[in-house]
Amino acid sequence: DVANDEMLPQWDEVIEGDDDSADSSEETSSGASSASLAPLSTMQELAVQKPGFLRQLMILTLRRLVQWWRMNRQRAIFFAALGMGGVVLAVLDGFIVKSPRWDAVTYLNLHACLAYLLSIFCLNVFGNDQPVFWRESASGINVSAYHMSKVLVNTIDIAVQTFLFTSIYYLVRQPFIPYWKFIIPFLFTAYAASGWGYLVSTVVAPQHGPFIVSLVSFIICGLLGNPSTLADFMDVPAMKFCVSLVSITRWSVQMSFVIANNYLEPEPVEFRDKARLDLYKQVYMKEAMTEGQDIGSSCIALLGMGLALRFFSYLGLRFMNRSKQV
Repeated sequence: DVANDEMLPQWDEVIEGDDDSADSSEETSSGASSASLAPLSTMQELAVQKPGFLRQLMILTLRRLVQWWRMNRQRAIFFAALGMGGVVLAVLDGFIVKSPRWDAVTYLNLHACLAYLLSIFCLNVFGNDQPVFWRESASGINVSAYHMSKVLVNTIDIAVQTFLFTSIYYLVRQPFIPYWKFIIPFLFTAYAASGWGYLVSTVVAPQHGPFIVSLVSFIICGLLGNPSTLADFMDVPAMKFCVSLVSITRWSVQMSFVIANNYLEPEPVEFRDKARLDLYKQVYMKEAMTEGQDIGSSCIALLGMGLALRFFSYLGLRFMNRSKQV
Protein backbone atom coordinates (compact mmCIF):
# COMPACT_ATOMS: atom_id res chain seq x y z
CA ASP A 1 0.00 0.00 0.00
CA VAL A 2 2.78 2.37 0.89
CA ALA A 3 4.39 1.62 -2.47
CA ASN A 4 1.12 2.29 -4.30
CA ASP A 5 0.70 5.60 -2.50
CA GLU A 6 4.19 6.61 -3.57
CA MET A 7 3.32 5.87 -7.24
CA LEU A 8 0.15 8.04 -7.33
CA PRO A 9 1.90 11.42 -7.65
CA GLN A 10 3.87 10.11 -10.63
CA TRP A 11 0.65 9.05 -12.43
CA ASP A 12 -0.86 12.46 -11.67
CA GLU A 13 2.13 14.13 -13.26
CA VAL A 14 1.79 11.89 -16.34
CA ILE A 15 -1.92 12.68 -16.62
CA GLU A 16 -1.26 16.39 -16.19
CA GLY A 17 1.46 16.16 -18.85
CA ASP A 18 -0.94 14.48 -21.26
CA ASP A 19 -3.51 17.22 -20.64
CA ASP A 20 -0.93 19.91 -21.28
CA SER A 21 0.16 18.26 -24.50
CA ALA A 22 -3.48 17.94 -25.63
CA ASP A 23 -4.07 21.60 -24.87
CA SER A 24 -0.95 22.57 -26.73
CA SER A 25 -1.94 20.45 -29.72
CA GLU A 26 -5.40 22.07 -29.75
CA GLU A 27 -3.81 25.49 -29.60
CA THR A 28 -1.47 24.55 -32.42
CA SER A 29 -4.30 23.26 -34.61
CA SER A 30 -6.45 26.31 -33.86
CA GLY A 31 -3.52 28.58 -34.64
CA ALA A 32 -2.90 26.79 -37.90
CA SER A 33 -6.55 27.07 -38.88
CA SER A 34 -6.64 30.74 -37.97
CA ALA A 35 -3.43 31.27 -39.91
CA SER A 36 -4.95 29.58 -42.96
CA LEU A 37 -8.08 31.76 -42.68
CA ALA A 38 -6.10 34.97 -42.27
CA PRO A 39 -5.25 35.44 -46.00
CA LEU A 40 -8.88 34.85 -46.96
CA SER A 41 -10.14 37.53 -44.60
CA THR A 42 -7.40 39.89 -45.70
CA MET A 43 -8.35 39.40 -49.35
CA GLN A 44 -11.98 40.07 -48.53
CA GLU A 45 -11.02 43.28 -46.77
CA LEU A 46 -8.83 44.40 -49.69
CA ALA A 47 -11.48 43.62 -52.34
CA VAL A 48 -12.59 46.81 -54.15
CA GLN A 49 -16.30 47.48 -54.15
CA LYS A 50 -17.05 48.96 -57.59
CA PRO A 51 -19.77 51.63 -57.63
CA GLY A 52 -22.85 51.12 -59.75
CA PHE A 53 -23.83 52.79 -62.99
CA LEU A 54 -25.38 55.93 -61.52
CA ARG A 55 -22.53 56.48 -59.08
CA GLN A 56 -19.92 56.08 -61.80
CA LEU A 57 -21.94 58.35 -64.09
CA MET A 58 -21.87 61.12 -61.49
CA ILE A 59 -18.15 60.70 -60.84
CA LEU A 60 -17.22 60.59 -64.52
CA THR A 61 -19.45 63.56 -65.34
CA LEU A 62 -17.77 65.67 -62.66
CA ARG A 63 -14.37 64.62 -63.94
CA ARG A 64 -15.35 65.47 -67.49
CA LEU A 65 -16.59 68.90 -66.39
CA VAL A 66 -13.18 69.63 -64.90
CA GLN A 67 -11.52 68.52 -68.14
CA TRP A 68 -14.04 70.54 -70.15
CA TRP A 69 -13.10 73.74 -68.33
CA ARG A 70 -9.43 73.19 -69.19
CA MET A 71 -10.11 72.94 -72.94
CA ASN A 72 -10.94 76.62 -73.49
CA ARG A 73 -8.01 77.22 -75.84
CA GLN A 74 -9.00 74.36 -78.13
CA ARG A 75 -12.64 75.41 -77.93
CA ALA A 76 -11.77 78.97 -78.89
CA ILE A 77 -10.34 77.77 -82.22
CA PHE A 78 -13.64 76.18 -83.20
CA PHE A 79 -15.58 79.21 -81.96
CA ALA A 80 -13.49 81.44 -84.22
CA ALA A 81 -13.98 79.10 -87.19
CA LEU A 82 -17.74 78.94 -86.68
CA GLY A 83 -18.02 82.70 -86.24
CA MET A 84 -15.97 83.34 -89.36
CA GLY A 85 -18.05 80.82 -91.29
CA GLY A 86 -21.27 82.54 -90.24
CA VAL A 87 -19.98 85.95 -91.31
CA VAL A 88 -18.65 84.76 -94.67
CA LEU A 89 -21.82 82.87 -95.59
CA ALA A 90 -24.03 85.78 -94.54
CA VAL A 91 -22.03 88.26 -96.62
CA LEU A 92 -22.05 85.96 -99.64
CA ASP A 93 -25.78 85.29 -99.46
CA GLY A 94 -26.87 88.83 -98.65
CA PHE A 95 -24.49 91.14 -100.50
CA ILE A 96 -22.60 89.21 -103.20
CA VAL A 97 -24.81 86.41 -104.53
CA LYS A 98 -28.00 88.09 -103.24
CA SER A 99 -29.87 84.83 -103.03
CA PRO A 100 -33.54 84.86 -101.90
CA ARG A 101 -34.15 84.37 -98.20
CA TRP A 102 -36.16 81.23 -98.95
CA ASP A 103 -33.48 79.66 -101.17
CA ALA A 104 -32.89 76.02 -100.20
CA VAL A 105 -29.31 76.05 -101.52
CA THR A 106 -28.51 78.81 -99.04
CA TYR A 107 -29.77 76.64 -96.20
CA LEU A 108 -27.87 73.67 -97.64
CA ASN A 109 -24.60 75.58 -97.37
CA LEU A 110 -25.40 76.64 -93.81
CA HIS A 111 -26.32 73.18 -92.58
CA ALA A 112 -23.39 71.51 -94.37
CA CYS A 113 -20.92 73.99 -92.87
CA LEU A 114 -22.27 73.49 -89.36
CA ALA A 115 -22.34 69.70 -89.71
CA TYR A 116 -18.80 69.61 -91.05
CA LEU A 117 -17.28 71.72 -88.26
CA LEU A 118 -19.19 70.05 -85.44
CA SER A 119 -18.41 66.52 -86.61
CA ILE A 120 -14.69 67.39 -86.65
CA PHE A 121 -14.96 68.95 -83.19
CA CYS A 122 -16.63 65.84 -81.78
CA LEU A 123 -13.72 63.65 -82.87
CA ASN A 124 -11.86 64.83 -79.79
CA VAL A 125 -14.48 63.46 -77.39
CA PHE A 126 -13.36 59.82 -77.66
CA GLY A 127 -10.23 60.11 -79.79
CA ASN A 128 -7.87 62.08 -77.57
CA ASP A 129 -7.61 59.82 -74.51
CA GLN A 130 -8.03 56.33 -75.93
CA PRO A 131 -5.05 54.81 -74.02
CA VAL A 132 -6.48 56.14 -70.75
CA PHE A 133 -9.86 54.60 -71.52
CA TRP A 134 -8.29 51.22 -72.38
CA ARG A 135 -6.53 51.17 -69.04
CA GLU A 136 -9.61 52.25 -67.10
CA SER A 137 -11.91 49.80 -68.89
CA ALA A 138 -9.56 46.95 -67.97
CA SER A 139 -9.82 48.09 -64.34
CA GLY A 140 -13.60 47.76 -64.30
CA ILE A 141 -14.95 51.16 -65.38
CA ASN A 142 -18.53 51.13 -66.61
CA VAL A 143 -18.34 51.76 -70.36
CA SER A 144 -21.95 52.96 -70.54
CA ALA A 145 -21.38 55.53 -67.82
CA TYR A 146 -18.13 56.63 -69.47
CA HIS A 147 -19.80 57.07 -72.85
CA MET A 148 -22.84 58.88 -71.48
CA SER A 149 -20.80 61.26 -69.31
CA LYS A 150 -18.72 62.41 -72.26
CA VAL A 151 -21.73 62.81 -74.53
CA LEU A 152 -23.66 64.77 -71.91
CA VAL A 153 -20.86 67.23 -71.22
CA ASN A 154 -20.11 67.66 -74.93
CA THR A 155 -23.74 68.67 -75.47
CA ILE A 156 -22.85 72.02 -73.87
CA ASP A 157 -20.30 72.70 -76.59
CA ILE A 158 -22.68 71.60 -79.33
CA ALA A 159 -25.44 73.94 -78.13
CA VAL A 160 -23.10 76.93 -77.66
CA GLN A 161 -21.42 76.52 -81.03
CA THR A 162 -24.76 76.13 -82.82
CA PHE A 163 -26.06 79.28 -81.14
CA LEU A 164 -22.89 81.19 -82.05
CA PHE A 165 -22.98 80.17 -85.71
CA THR A 166 -26.69 80.82 -86.25
CA SER A 167 -26.83 84.08 -84.28
CA ILE A 168 -23.94 85.64 -86.22
CA TYR A 169 -25.48 84.64 -89.55
CA TYR A 170 -28.91 85.82 -88.40
CA LEU A 171 -27.63 89.26 -87.37
CA VAL A 172 -25.75 89.85 -90.62
CA ARG A 173 -28.19 88.27 -93.05
CA GLN A 174 -31.54 89.24 -91.44
CA PRO A 175 -33.65 86.35 -92.83
CA PHE A 176 -36.96 87.94 -91.64
CA ILE A 177 -37.86 84.82 -89.64
CA PRO A 178 -38.15 84.68 -85.82
CA TYR A 179 -34.87 83.47 -84.44
CA TRP A 180 -36.40 80.67 -82.38
CA LYS A 181 -37.87 79.24 -85.58
CA PHE A 182 -34.68 79.82 -87.53
CA ILE A 183 -32.43 77.94 -85.08
CA ILE A 184 -34.56 74.80 -84.61
CA PRO A 185 -33.41 72.97 -87.78
CA PHE A 186 -29.78 73.77 -86.96
CA LEU A 187 -30.12 72.22 -83.52
CA PHE A 188 -31.26 68.98 -85.12
CA THR A 189 -28.39 69.19 -87.62
CA ALA A 190 -25.93 69.61 -84.78
CA TYR A 191 -27.40 66.65 -82.92
CA ALA A 192 -27.08 64.32 -85.92
CA ALA A 193 -23.67 65.61 -87.07
CA SER A 194 -22.15 65.17 -83.61
CA GLY A 195 -23.22 61.53 -83.74
CA TRP A 196 -21.10 61.01 -86.84
CA GLY A 197 -18.12 62.51 -85.00
CA TYR A 198 -18.63 60.17 -82.04
CA LEU A 199 -18.94 57.12 -84.28
CA VAL A 200 -15.86 57.83 -86.37
CA SER A 201 -13.75 58.60 -83.29
CA THR A 202 -14.55 55.20 -81.74
CA VAL A 203 -13.92 52.98 -84.77
CA VAL A 204 -10.85 54.50 -86.47
CA ALA A 205 -7.46 55.74 -85.33
CA PRO A 206 -7.36 59.42 -84.27
CA GLN A 207 -5.01 60.40 -87.12
CA HIS A 208 -7.52 59.15 -89.72
CA GLY A 209 -10.60 60.72 -88.13
CA PRO A 210 -10.56 64.20 -89.76
CA PHE A 211 -10.18 62.81 -93.28
CA ILE A 212 -12.93 60.23 -92.87
CA VAL A 213 -15.42 62.57 -91.22
CA SER A 214 -14.74 65.24 -93.86
CA LEU A 215 -15.47 62.74 -96.62
CA VAL A 216 -18.61 61.51 -94.87
CA SER A 217 -19.88 65.06 -94.31
CA PHE A 218 -19.24 66.01 -97.93
CA ILE A 219 -21.20 63.00 -99.20
CA ILE A 220 -24.17 62.92 -96.83
CA CYS A 221 -24.61 66.69 -96.52
CA GLY A 222 -23.36 68.11 -99.81
CA LEU A 223 -23.96 65.54 -102.53
CA LEU A 224 -27.00 63.70 -101.21
CA GLY A 225 -28.70 66.82 -99.86
CA ASN A 226 -28.52 69.04 -102.92
CA PRO A 227 -32.08 69.92 -104.00
CA SER A 228 -31.36 69.46 -107.72
CA THR A 229 -30.05 65.92 -107.27
CA LEU A 230 -32.48 65.14 -104.46
CA ALA A 231 -35.37 65.56 -106.91
CA ASP A 232 -33.95 62.68 -108.97
CA PHE A 233 -33.30 60.54 -105.89
CA MET A 234 -36.90 60.88 -104.76
CA ASP A 235 -38.18 59.26 -107.95
CA VAL A 236 -36.32 55.99 -107.22
CA PRO A 237 -37.65 54.19 -104.10
CA ALA A 238 -34.34 52.50 -103.26
CA MET A 239 -32.35 55.74 -103.56
CA LYS A 240 -34.99 57.63 -101.66
CA PHE A 241 -34.73 55.17 -98.78
CA CYS A 242 -30.93 55.29 -98.70
CA VAL A 243 -30.75 59.08 -98.88
CA SER A 244 -33.41 59.49 -96.20
CA LEU A 245 -31.52 57.04 -93.99
CA VAL A 246 -28.08 58.70 -94.00
CA SER A 247 -28.37 62.27 -95.28
CA ILE A 248 -28.66 65.00 -92.65
CA THR A 249 -29.43 67.88 -95.00
CA ARG A 250 -32.18 65.91 -96.74
CA TRP A 251 -34.20 66.52 -93.57
CA SER A 252 -32.71 69.68 -92.07
CA VAL A 253 -32.90 71.73 -95.27
CA GLN A 254 -36.48 70.59 -95.66
CA MET A 255 -37.25 71.99 -92.20
CA SER A 256 -35.57 75.32 -92.91
CA PHE A 257 -37.21 75.72 -96.32
CA VAL A 258 -40.70 74.85 -95.08
CA ILE A 259 -40.37 77.28 -92.16
CA ALA A 260 -39.15 80.05 -94.50
CA ASN A 261 -41.85 79.34 -97.08
CA ASN A 262 -44.66 79.28 -94.53
CA TYR A 263 -43.49 82.44 -92.80
CA LEU A 264 -42.32 84.54 -95.78
CA GLU A 265 -44.90 83.28 -98.35
CA PRO A 266 -42.63 84.15 -101.29
CA GLU A 267 -44.04 85.19 -104.67
CA PRO A 268 -41.04 85.62 -106.97
CA VAL A 269 -41.36 87.76 -110.07
CA GLU A 270 -38.58 86.41 -112.25
CA PHE A 271 -39.17 83.18 -114.12
CA ARG A 272 -35.92 81.65 -112.84
CA ASP A 273 -36.90 82.20 -109.24
CA LYS A 274 -40.40 80.85 -109.86
CA ALA A 275 -39.00 77.65 -111.38
CA ARG A 276 -36.59 77.25 -108.49
CA LEU A 277 -39.33 77.75 -105.91
CA ASP A 278 -41.56 75.19 -107.65
CA LEU A 279 -38.70 72.69 -107.64
CA TYR A 280 -38.14 73.18 -103.91
CA LYS A 281 -41.82 72.73 -103.16
CA GLN A 282 -41.94 69.57 -105.23
CA VAL A 283 -38.93 68.12 -103.41
CA TYR A 284 -39.67 69.16 -99.82
CA MET A 285 -43.43 69.66 -99.60
CA LYS A 286 -44.91 67.15 -102.05
CA GLU A 287 -45.53 64.32 -99.57
CA ALA A 288 -46.88 66.44 -96.70
CA MET A 289 -50.56 65.69 -96.18
CA THR A 290 -51.09 68.40 -93.56
CA GLU A 291 -49.31 71.60 -92.61
CA GLY A 292 -46.43 70.84 -90.30
CA GLN A 293 -46.20 67.15 -91.18
CA ASP A 294 -42.99 67.70 -93.18
CA ILE A 295 -41.42 69.48 -90.20
CA GLY A 296 -42.51 66.76 -87.79
CA SER A 297 -41.18 63.97 -89.99
CA SER A 298 -37.84 65.80 -90.29
CA CYS A 299 -37.57 66.14 -86.51
CA ILE A 300 -38.27 62.44 -85.98
CA ALA A 301 -35.80 61.40 -88.69
CA LEU A 302 -32.94 63.51 -87.33
CA LEU A 303 -33.63 62.45 -83.75
CA GLY A 304 -33.58 58.81 -84.77
CA MET A 305 -30.40 59.34 -86.77
CA GLY A 306 -28.65 60.98 -83.82
CA LEU A 307 -29.74 58.27 -81.39
CA ALA A 308 -28.66 55.47 -83.76
CA LEU A 309 -25.24 57.05 -84.31
CA ARG A 310 -24.72 57.43 -80.56
CA PHE A 311 -25.68 53.81 -80.00
CA PHE A 312 -23.25 52.63 -82.68
CA SER A 313 -20.53 54.79 -81.19
CA TYR A 314 -21.14 53.09 -77.84
CA LEU A 315 -20.77 49.69 -79.49
CA GLY A 316 -17.56 50.83 -81.14
CA LEU A 317 -16.21 52.12 -77.85
CA ARG A 318 -17.07 48.89 -76.07
CA PHE A 319 -15.97 46.28 -78.60
CA MET A 320 -13.31 47.91 -80.77
CA ASN A 321 -9.64 47.58 -79.71
CA ARG A 322 -10.47 45.07 -76.99
CA SER A 323 -6.97 43.58 -77.25
CA LYS A 324 -5.54 46.90 -76.05
CA GLN A 325 -7.73 47.06 -72.95
CA VAL A 326 -5.15 45.58 -70.59
